[in-house]
Amino acid sequence: MSQSDINAASIRENMMRISQIDTEVMENKALIFQSRTTIEENRLLILSNYTAAFMGNRQLTNANTDGIFENRNAILSNYLFVNDVEKNFVYAQINKASIDFLQHKSTLNSAILEISEEMAEVNAKLIDINQKIMDLNQSIVDFNSKQISINKDLIDGKLKPAKATTDSNTELIKKNRTTMSSLEKKVKLNRKKMHSLLKKSVNNSTALMKNKNQILQRRADIMANRETIQVNKSKIFFNSKMPKMTV
Repeated sequence: MSQSDINAASIRENMMRISQIDTEVMENKALIFQSRTTIEENRLLILSNYTAAFMGNRQLTNANTDGIFENRNAILSNYLFVNDVEKNFVYAQINKASIDFLQHKSTLNSAILEISEEMAEVNAKLIDINQKIMDLNQSIVDFNSKQISINKDLIDGKLKPAKATTDSNTELIKKNRTTMSSLEKKVKLNRKKMHSLLKKSVNNSTALMKNKNQILQRRADIMANRETIQVNKSKIFFNSKMPKMTV
């Protein structure tokens, strides 16, 4: 068998390998789209949960706190004391209520500050990720520009098959085979990473839905508290006599 025949057989073998690699690469591409879709859905759900918990439930429950201490102040301010001892006790209780309220608010401020610091770190990470996406897009632009240039050269007749030799063909076939081996390893590694990523994304989805349900349940509890606060408020303002406070 001549070297040209050997090269022809090697080329056919490489074509079969390329076809298989193409199938694997396209399967990886589909898995990437699947994982990316799940990740995007999770990101939107995270933002939805954040809005519901931080801007929704937090504001509602803070309003409940305000209502509770408004009721406390109204109860104490309407108390009918009969001597200086009772008077001092009531006003000391008013001060205690104010201190409890301010201490609670200060603790909340510390917690929110910590959350804000973590969010700033997340934003910095997102900026870094966005830069990587931009760099990736640029690499695609550069690749396309290079391939456009190659096509132009082919159109202009710069390929020149007439200058090819058996040895140069053998060298090119060998180089293609080496590149394919490297590509096959990368495809297998990507497949392994993608299955791990998909598993993690599914777990995140489950956790996020659990969070969503907890947020909704907590909102129901908050609104139930709100109703009780309003009932207490109506009792404070419509009852002509306040119950006597005991020490």
